[in-house]
Amino acid sequence: MTTATRQSTRFAREANWLVPCVLAAAGVLLASEAAHAQDPAPPEEEAPAAPPEEAPPADPAEATAPSDPAAEAPAAEAPPAEASAELTLDEAALAEAVPEDTGELDEVVVTVDRRRKNLQDYSGTAAAFSERDLSRVGIQNVRDLATKVPGLQIGNQEGNTEIYIRGVGSDNNTELGDPAVALHLDGIYLPRPRGMGAMFFDIARVEVNSGPQGTLRGRNALGGSVNIVTNEPKLGEYEANAEATFGTFAQRRYQGMVNIPLGDALAIRGAAFSEVHDPHWENGGPIYDIKGPESIDSYAFRGQVKWQPVSAFTALVGYDFTRERGTGWLGANFQGPLTRRADVNGTPTDASDDVPDPLSPEDIENPRRIYNRGQQSGVDLKHHGVRVGLNLDAGPVLFEATGSYRDMRFVQNNGGSAGLVYPGFTGDAGTPDNFGSSYWDQGSRSTIVELRVLAPDTARFRWTVGGFFFDEEQDTFLGQTSDQSRGFGGGEFPMPLTEGGSLAGYADATFDVVETFRVLGGVRVTQEDKSRNGGLWALWTGWPQPVDAAGNNVNVRFGTEGFAYHGVDSNILSLPNPNTVTDRVNLFLDGIKSFGARDTIPQYLCADPPAPAAGEPQQQRLELIDGHFRCANGIHPTLLADEAAGGTPFGIQAVPQNNQVDALYVDWRGGLELDLSPDSLLYGTVSTGHKAGGFNDTATGTGGLIDTNYDPEDVIAFELGSKNVLFDRRLRLNASAFYYRYTNQVFQTIVSVTPPDP
Repeated sequence: MTTATRQSTRFAREANWLVPCVLAAAGVLLASEAAHAQDPAPPEEEAPAAPPEEAPPADPAEATAPSDPAAEAPAAEAPPAEASAELTLDEAALAEAVPEDTGELDEVVVTVDRRRKNLQDYSGTAAAFSERDLSRVGIQNVRDLATKVPGLQIGNQEGNTEIYIRGVGSDNNTELGDPAVALHLDGIYLPRPRGMGAMFFDIARVEVNSGPQGTLRGRNALGGSVNIVTNEPKLGEYEANAEATFGTFAQRRYQGMVNIPLGDALAIRGAAFSEVHDPHWENGGPIYDIKGPESIDSYAFRGQVKWQPVSAFTALVGYDFTRERGTGWLGANFQGPLTRRADVNGTPTDASDDVPDPLSPEDIENPRRIYNRGQQSGVDLKHHGVRVGLNLDAGPVLFEATGSYRDMRFVQNNGGSAGLVYPGFTGDAGTPDNFGSSYWDQGSRSTIVELRVLAPDTARFRWTVGGFFFDEEQDTFLGQTSDQSRGFGGGEFPMPLTEGGSLAGYADATFDVVETFRVLGGVRVTQEDKSRNGGLWALWTGWPQPVDAAGNNVNVRFGTEGFAYHGVDSNILSLPNPNTVTDRVNLFLDGIKSFGARDTIPQYLCADPPAPAAGEPQQQRLELIDGHFRCANGIHPTLLADEAAGGTPFGIQAVPQNNQVDALYVDWRGGLELDLSPDSLLYGTVSTGHKAGGFNDTATGTGGLIDTNYDPEDVIAFELGSKNVLFDRRLRLNASAFYYRYTNQVFQTIVSVTPPDP
């Protein structure tokens, strides 16, 4: 381990204790500063004393300690009641600070339709949790919301947060996919919702809005939206808190906050979070130093500055950073041992999944014990962003402007696993040394700007018009190695640049026909585009098949210790047509940054180096040209001979990935609201939403490249609902019914296709 690596590891360990220590110190300093701020100012030049009979009687509630107790101590004969009066609480102030518990329900304020209002006045299905609610029901990250909100499902697929509302969502988290439920942080859209687990701290509230949000929330809000609202800096208030949690799997979780006012118009707020826990899975393989999957070593922090020079204008600037590390996700693969008969080596003896295995779940001693092998799995996510918000109240018109830039980098190595360790499982003799793995390196850089002009909430005609701009650039690499293989050797998917953009304009309004009856409507026009150029889809399916001296087939080693792909930094991302075995070998070698210590594939692709002369060093089989491998002595003679005989040696598949799709969408909504009483609302709405269209990986057929574009997914939703507060505001009863009608609903599945025309 290098010194730099040791220091980095040491910092990662100590950072988990550094966070609470810093927060505790900050709390002490703030307490001191707050106490100092309450001390009276030094007395000015002494003024002539007023006649004693004209002095007003002292008010115990306003009494303060003298600045110089030694010089201004009260006379000894002062009544004891006056000496202790400073400790007497003002009963009226106490009653205001701690209101009497009347049993009435608290008002829930939300901004699901981009305006602050009582949840009971919103004509739609939504849920909201305040900071106190989140703590009370044990919600520690965004995925926990699924246990408390009907119709909401949130999953974690390889670090990506996948949200479904009413069954609508998407699990395609590659550069080709887009979420079908829009996730927002402080009202700003997040195109790649990774790292949301560690962003969930110092939260003011979380809002979940069900149903299409095509007009106001816009991009990819087909199924609904989730908005995480953080606590803003508070003017004129000192605040600090710290919290520690300890749990099973050696969990240590710390978080805290500090709020500091700087004068009357400026305040800053900082919050931090860290969490560490051991793997949730146990390695049952013989390589003892491979850690099981699902450990966590994460931290995050957020800083915000708020400036309000006048009541009508507010500026807010914020920055957040999230780092999530750990051993990734592998799973246990229970299906095989529980549904198929197998021999002692775990090899199925019957191809039917319907044949039950003698094992039952009760037979498995430890369902978290899996057979890890190969290299250590791991994941590393960095996600940070900066945002700016400006608000101006110009009287009859309000102006809002928001901007955001986010940068995300996700790197993952899956490692290897032979699945669940169950009674009778022994594995193959070579499985501990199997280094087959998959790799993921994804980067996203996105810019968002939104401008809104709106009428105040007190207007009879409450309108909003706005514009939305979104731009994203992604670079993505997916790689796979199949160690100890005889045919399929893995694959490489470098996509240097995938661009996506959205430009939209919208208008929305609500009109009070009479005090108890309202009509609402809105429209949004969106231009979307997505393109990918210079990408490659390559499968290493044509390995040469070596044999030993006895004529037996020999496994090819690929991906052992020290192996690494170049990723998106390859020089060759396409093959000429027609192409030679030299072209194919060079394309394969071009993508390899370093071969593993025991990789054998180079000796079957490249010619042997000549024997060295006496006293000379042995020439290498591979050479580096501009940082990329080439065969130093040409292609292996066996491959050249096979090609000369009309064969296609090393017949890899390599398809360029150049795609583009764009479309124009029009979303709209309309509805009616009727107040049956001050605490009872009846509403009906019709709304639409869309999820951007896209493209699949390019395929080839007899006519060349096949168009793989797919159309945008559209839905029109009808909803009828009622919201009621009953029994002197002690019972909240809401109900709704909805019907969705889809056009071009998009599903994702992976199937095997047969050339020439899949």
